[in-house]
Parts: sequence; structure tokens; C-alpha cells
Amino acid sequence: MTVFECRRFLEQELNYQEAVSIIELVTGMDPLKQSLNRRQQLDDEQDKTIQRILMKRQSGYPLQYILGKWSFMGEDYFVGEGVLIPRDDTEVAVRAAEELLKSSAAARIIDLCSGSGIIAVTLQRRFADAQVHAVELSDRAMYFLEKNVSQLAPEVKVHRGDVFELYREFADGYFDLIISNPPYIPTAELDGLQREVRYEPRQALDGGSDGTDFYIEITDLWAKKLKTGGVLVFELGEGQFELVKKYLQDLGFHSIKGYKDLGGTVRAVTAVYRELEN
Repeated sequence: MTVFECRRFLEQELNYQEAVSIIELVTGMDPLKQSLNRRQQLDDEQDKTIQRILMKRQSGYPLQYILGKWSFMGEDYFVGEGVLIPRDDTEVAVRAAEELLKSSAAARIIDLCSGSGIIAVTLQRRFADAQVHAVELSDRAMYFLEKNVSQLAPEVKVHRGDVFELYREFADGYFDLIISNPPYIPTAELDGLQREVRYEPRQALDGGSDGTDFYIEITDLWAKKLKTGGVLVFELGEGQFELVKKYLQDLGFHSIKGYKDLGGTVRAVTAVYRELEN
């Protein structure tokens, strides 16, 4: 089978983007080289490997895990089983944080439930003078977090631990910005998710009965770690803005703002901290 025949076959079974990505993984040829070498024959081992990958992909196994990396905001990140796959939804929260950090380039920032580290790494690369921390509990996710930090932003300080415990290690009023993409899918919805998503770690998806458990706990435990005037940023699940907004208001946050994705769904919230008087 030639490169062209292989690509046409994979396009029929999957789609164009997945076809060229799989061929590049197996042959090392990027899309341009695939076109230039369209008549080149694949060897037997390459053909067998592509057939194995196709079977795995058709079973619902995520393409991102097969490739071992995925792009987020212009950078490639290592990913694999045990870590959440980077998604465009998270870009909404990162853009919101960037907007708020423009006047505070040397800010102290912490990314809670960091996963592969896409948020922490992106903010560190955008704000070289910032002090960025990343917190992750899962050993499997920590492997990818440390690998991505080492490759892309070694200045990020990585902490292995539970966000429900690690807050004790930081002084009150320490951070300018706390950001998180926490688990936010209601437990009852997990088994009905797209089959690719069901390969991702349940721990990184399960947000409790209504999806807001982590928003409530993180806000309750970490709010005082913000300076007065500091900002909390959350990625949100669909339809969660009003619930999260009310809780933030109850804890003394103000200037609460929602940020929409291109489809009009509120995907991030920012809120400014003002400590309540006792």
C-alpha cells in the first residue's frame, strides 16, 4: 500500500486529520512530505502498525493517547493514559487569566488540579517574571506534568499533593491569582459520556452530584490564600456559572465575570477576592 492509498483508506475509516496524524506517527512524514511521497510504498511493519492503531482507534481509544502528545495554544504537550486530554475549553480560562495579569507580570500564580500542566506552563511562558506553581495529586498525571514542565517551562514549581490538604503550606494572602480546571462533570453523567472521554481518568472528571464539589471546596479552602484584590479563575462545565457565582459571592468575591467560548457557553469565571470581616 502506498502512502496515498493508506491516507485515503484512513480518511474513509476515520477522517483526514486523524489519517495524516497516524501516518506521521508511523512514518515520520508530515502532511507535506506525505503529499510529496504519495507513491512511496509502506513496508510490512508500517502497514501492520497502522492496522493495529486503526483497530484501537475504532474501539474509541483516544487519538491523543495514541499519538502521545497534543497541542494546546500553540505548544505540544505529552499526554497518555491517566491524564486529562487538553481541550479548547481550557483556553477560555487561560485567556481570562492573561487578561487579568497584564498589569501584574510578576504575579504569584497557582494552578490547582494541574493535570498535564497546560495552564501552568502557558502562563509561565506568557509571563516570564511570574512565579507559577502547579499542584497535582495523581501519580500518573504527575508523570506528564513533570515531563511537560521540564520541556516547556522548567521555572514552574511542581507540587505533588491533594488540593484539599496542600493549602496549609502557603501563607494567607500569598497569591495574586489562583486558577483551576477542576473535575466538574456530575457523577450521574459520567457513564453516558462520549466513549473516548471514558478512557480519561475518572478522578479528573467526577465533580460530585451536581458537578460543583471541587468549586466549593477549592473556594472554601484557598480563598484566603489570595491577596485582597487577587483573582480566582475557574474553568466551568456547561450551565454551572450561576451556581458557582452565588457561592463566590457568599465568600466575599466581587466583580464576578463569565467568559464564553465560541459557541456562546460560559466556560470560565473570574472573581476578585475581598476578605470578609469577622
